[in-house]
Amino acid sequence: MELEHAGRRYALAGGELIVGSDPGSGIVLEALYARHAVVKPLGPRMATIRPLEQGAAIEVNGVPVGQEAMPLMDGDLVRLGPHELWVRNPAHPAGGPDSPPPGARQRLHDTLFGMPRPTPTPPEGSPPADPSAPAVPRAERRWIGIAALLALLALLAVLAL
Repeated sequence: MELEHAGRRYALAGGELIVGSDPGSGIVLEALYARHAVVKPLGPRMATIRPLEQGAAIEVNGVPVGQEAMPLMDGDLVRLGPHELWVRNPAHPAGGPDSPPPGARQRLHDTLFGMPRPTPTPPEGSPPADPSAPAVPRAERRWIGIAALLALLALLAVLAL
């Protein structure tokens, strides 16, 4: 697995990779904290990223990363402050036999870390809502109609006095 930034690729070999403005970082990028983030490989097909400094801005595919690690897979876009890095895995390209199904990112995160994480958007690849399905079930609509009718009758009774 590799991280690509500005046409250059950085391999995630065995250990962790520090990203930040410190000259000793594995990937040195300006306008970041000295030790902004750490990327750790999880086998040959996946890695995780997490911030090392409080307030370090990290997004994966537009979803902000909190203090806990977030999984990275082939094709993910990582934003660190003003920089964009792409996750590349030449050994297992997208659509190959080891690719996760659409929408698996949230389920994978919950499995790895045991706690659901709210996302600002529906999980990637989730099916769109069925427009023909009623927003309110039929039994609930009936009670809403009865309540509206009773409210209307009460209003008419008050106006008639």
